Amino acid sequence: MPDGIKPSTKIWISNLLNGIYVKQTGEFEPNYVQVKNETIFKIGLIATVINKFQSGDNNYVSLTIDDNSGIIRIKGWNEDAKKIIEFEVGDTLNIIAKPREYNQELYLIPAIVKKVDDPNLELMYKAEIFKKYGKPEITKTKEIPQIDEVKEEKITNTGSDFSRMEIINLIEKKSTEEGVRIDDIIISSSLPEQETEKIIEELLKEGEIFQPKPTFIKLIE
Repeated sequence: MPDGIKPSTKIWISNLLNGIYVKQTGEFEPNYVQVKNETIFKIGLIATVINKFQSGDNNYVSLTIDDNSGIIRIKGWNEDAKKIIEFEVGDTLNIIAKPREYNQELYLIPAIVKKVDDPNLELMYKAEIFKKYGKPEITKTKEIPQIDEVKEEKITNTGSDFSRMEIINLIEKKSTEEGVRIDDIIISSSLPEQETEKIIEELLKEGEIFQPKPTFIKLIE
């Protein structure tokens, strides 16, 4: 089934975090989380924002969300950032997202995000997943560090979200219908060549970009 029409799976955050993240090798095969016998390509959540960070240019936004079973971050770069930038701490959100993993942290890329104004919707959602999964398990995975994210981004400059964002921005800006040459990104990047190559390799593995033909890369829309 093509990725665009795969249905979302409603699930507790704790079940998601206790699952196994699987990176697929095919260019057009989406990554997924294996939760027991269930393969999850798209996640459906209702959760509350407990922390927010956005870059100065608004091209990167992350929301830490909590559904009372666990916490996870939803991250957006460029166009995806626009999908979540309006939301604030305390907002309860209805989320459809795709799983990604970086530095052993499972996080989400937003597809559709809406604010929940009707409390009955949250009650119906929790009743549905309680029926399917039972009482949520408290996740045994480590919590997201409670560190000021501005400082975190500056400290972890190598391979950080800001470095990745620079490469993603370059790919988006320079791409034509056939993509952009990898060498063009390496030359244009302000990062060292080895770091740029490493980030491109990670983005390929994570399914954020693909190679439409040899030596070319392109963002997955």
